[in-house]
Amino acid sequence: MTSPGVAAGQTGGAAQVTAEQFRLLVEGVKDYAIFLLDPEGRVASWNAGAERIKGYRAAEILGQHYGRFFEPHDAAAGKPARALARAAREGRYAGRGWRVRKDGSRFYAHVTINALFDETGQLKGFAKITRDVTADQEAERTLREREHQLVEAQAVAQMGSFEWDLTTDQVACSAELYRIYGLDPDTFAGTFAAFLRPVHPDDRAVVANAIRRAGREGTPFRMQVRIVRPDGDLRLLSSWGDVVRDERGQPSRVLGVCQDVTASLQREEQLAEARAQAELSRRLQNGLLPSLSLRDPALLLRTRYRAGQERALLGADFFDALELSDGSVALLIGDVAGHGPDEAAVGVALRAAWRALVLAGHDPGDLLDGLDKVLVHDRPSEEMFTTVCCAWISPDRGRVTVALAGHPPPLLVRAGAVQAVDVPGGPALGVLDDGYPWEAGVLEVGDAWTLLCYTDGLIEGRLAPGAVERFGIGELVEVVRGQLAVAAGLDGLLDGLLGVVQAANGADLSDDVAILCVSHPEPGR
Repeated sequence: MTSPGVAAGQTGGAAQVTAEQFRLLVEGVKDYAIFLLDPEGRVASWNAGAERIKGYRAAEILGQHYGRFFEPHDAAAGKPARALARAAREGRYAGRGWRVRKDGSRFYAHVTINALFDETGQLKGFAKITRDVTADQEAERTLREREHQLVEAQAVAQMGSFEWDLTTDQVACSAELYRIYGLDPDTFAGTFAAFLRPVHPDDRAVVANAIRRAGREGTPFRMQVRIVRPDGDLRLLSSWGDVVRDERGQPSRVLGVCQDVTASLQREEQLAEARAQAELSRRLQNGLLPSLSLRDPALLLRTRYRAGQERALLGADFFDALELSDGSVALLIGDVAGHGPDEAAVGVALRAAWRALVLAGHDPGDLLDGLDKVLVHDRPSEEMFTTVCCAWISPDRGRVTVALAGHPPPLLVRAGAVQAVDVPGGPALGVLDDGYPWEAGVLEVGDAWTLLCYTDGLIEGRLAPGAVERFGIGELVEVVRGQLAVAAGLDGLLDGLLGVVQAANGADLSDDVAILCVSHPEPGR
């Protein structure tokens, strides 16, 4: 290999030393494959770098066509010949591409081919330099992937970034920030003033001062910013950033991040509202369905409540119990038509009114008339009505008085027999404009009995999955009779009853169910 540093006509020891030095230089280079090709593309010289990069020893490759370094499909497509032709035509060829080592492994190469001509312009061959840039290629690929991941991450997080050059006053924004601002990158002026333009007029001065102070003093910033998009849409951004200093330690750039928190803020507001509604619902539900107990150990009181399929809506079933000074016990169960806070509020008002009327000593007819007036006064619409069942247990526990206003009759269990009580019934509260003379019926229940009061959700489910027929009072009587034979105690009776009714329906019952059950068992049981 002749050194280009050996001038034409130079002879003697000096020329030989220079050529020898150049040969040693080329042969000693290990980071580059440097070798010569003859005019046909056959390898004419080989250095240590070529052996390290391509894997061939000089004896194995000298005289072989350099096309074997190409991938088979590139060689078949004529790329080796085209590269030499271009070098011969233009004096030089440079390119990148995948090459193949002796062991078949690939590497990504940066290749330079220089054509060599003699004094007459005759092509004498080519000087070829190859550098393995696989690591650079991988680094570029990784960088592109990370840039793509950053773009995707910013889009998912609705977070964009900006960079303000304090020297040029130019602002560069990420693609996501352009989207958040609703700006077109091609028409954005790129100045700090243009960057501030979408900021809400009431916030603009504060934002400008905060970012300028950061650039002036080299301090970080954090704030919330309102922007107005070109379509008038108002967005809330959380923005923070810091300063980059130059080699002299002076602030040179402000780097910032803006995240669109409009949706998350709305979700927080909705969550807070939902929590407030849930708390209101809880309080209303507690007002409808209090935890009840009786001081008299001879009476067992149990309640149950199951929300229907529309469990997201607040139910309006209610119950209550009062022990009076004369030893009698008053019971109430009712159902306001509909679901929601308005219905629940009416139920709470009716329960409170019932307590006041009971404690004032009103008889059943007057009590139901008073509840009717409360309903008419408090209901938000004339279509709202309520069914109620009121009962009084005598001090000696042998007599029960029942008054019904549109409500299904309770079941009475005694001596193993189950029946729906036969007492006068009247219309639901709120149905008639001029009220109604409700009456009560008196039941002589004896020493041992159980009174099962319930809302209509218990009997309005399907008789069987997919059936058209409703469960009804008759089937309820049969189920209670069957549960008496298998259930353990009053709790077992109620849980078994609910399980059978729900299974018959094939799913959760469509309406809420409330149960108020009082039992006077035989002594010792």
